[in-house]
Amino acid sequence: MNKFKVFENLITLEKLIRQRCTGTPDELARRLSISRSALYEIIDELKARGVEIKYCRTRCSFYYNNGMILDIRFDIKGLTHIDNPDELKDISGGCKLFSSVHYIGRRCCNFADGNILQCAM
Repeated sequence: MNKFKVFENLITLEKLIRQRCTGTPDELARRLSISRSALYEIIDELKARGVEIKYCRTRCSFYYNNGMILDIRFDIKGLTHIDNPDELKDISGGCKLFSSVHYIGRRCCNFADGNILQCAM
């Protein structure tokens, strides 16, 4: 799934749960363009992180049960819009491309998730 779609889905899910107007699990999954099982995987992950989400059959909606809600923020700023240069220290990102580097004989092999990406002499 596209990374931006994941953020959009979480933002939409949070809003609908907070407003207690998610509809049935099937309706909510359709609204998010995901399967019902994918919806429950997201809800289970949120529960594992301490966000208690329950379903009310009377209201046909998911709701927050323990006073915790999601606080999801995603913001794109151009560097020219940053007034304080110290804010640049707070910008971080990136990804881990190689999980390990192994030398086999005279070859340097880079691995990511157990697969050889590149072997150089």
